[in-house]
Amino acid sequence: MRKLKRIIAVALGVICALFLLMHLTYMQRGYTKLMGFYGEEKNTIDVCFVGTSSTFSIFMPMEAWNEYGMASFNYCTNMQFENALKYSLTDLERTQDPSVILIDIAPFIYGHYAGNTDFSEEDRQLFIKYNLDSRRYHADRLALSYEITRDNGGGFADFWYYVCDFTRYHTNTLTWSHFNNSEKDINKGYEYMLHDGGQAFTLSEVLAPDDSVVTPLEGIELTYLQELVEKIQGMDCQVVMYCGPIYFRETEQLGRKNFVEQYAQDAGITFWDLTDHIEEMDLDCETDYWNTYHFDALGAQKTTAYLAAKIEETFDLPDHRQDAEYAQWNEDYAEWEARLDSYIASDQAN
Repeated sequence: MRKLKRIIAVALGVICALFLLMHLTYMQRGYTKLMGFYGEEKNTIDVCFVGTSSTFSIFMPMEAWNEYGMASFNYCTNMQFENALKYSLTDLERTQDPSVILIDIAPFIYGHYAGNTDFSEEDRQLFIKYNLDSRRYHADRLALSYEITRDNGGGFADFWYYVCDFTRYHTNTLTWSHFNNSEKDINKGYEYMLHDGGQAFTLSEVLAPDDSVVTPLEGIELTYLQELVEKIQGMDCQVVMYCGPIYFRETEQLGRKNFVEQYAQDAGITFWDLTDHIEEMDLDCETDYWNTYHFDALGAQKTTAYLAAKIEETFDLPDHRQDAEYAQWNEDYAEWEARLDSYIASDQAN
């Protein structure tokens, strides 16, 4: 009996030590894009966008709140690998259980996986950071670390290096709001990008002709698409796979989009191709884009207005503006308005 008590005491000590190690080291992380998501009250988000930087620049959740009382959040990092998307869905189910999830297919369009030989090693490590360092510790995070290690041709030491990311990503200053990997984000995952006049472009410069070309995904990318679709088919909520209103520089990118669109539709998954509605959104490539893949505040206002209306019309979500549980959102909107005014002023100055 005494031996059993010692074993239990040791086990509890190890658990407590790991808890403190994980949660306290969050406080020294300098970049945790998803912290605001984990800072939301459980099961209060109805709509989640999942994707990369092109996703967090396209939708302003607080504007959707002001117009429809829609509780939404952009679950995004600067770049997600294709296989990270299915683990993001698992994280969403565990953390928020939203009614509607919209998945940006940009990772499949641009070949974002850890084994992509077009990446420099410096870029690859940065992309791995984007995929792992913001996630909480769960079995799916370990699985993603394993897949990244495998795709990158690494061994156990590399896997452990990715799992224990606090040995790599930290600052020298403790930030108490980062405890438990959570802090409040008024923007709800939206990331403002200042319009850069040097990035101005015309359609004739970047628009690849859509002649119904199809570029099939192959190998590990096709496997990751299959796994994502299987994950979606097993979910209870409404899921939309979509392509943002971006301009395709290369025919191959357009062909990848067409392949994923057809694959999703064949699997019974709703697909929205927003490139078909660029004129309807009144997007101006001279003023509304940060570059061909991202939007400034002027463009994001237009894409948000279109998407919020389409989501509300399609899914008839509840209006939370009068709900006592969401009173803080109304208070937060005043702060958001000030930020948005600043964003717009910056873009108009350019």
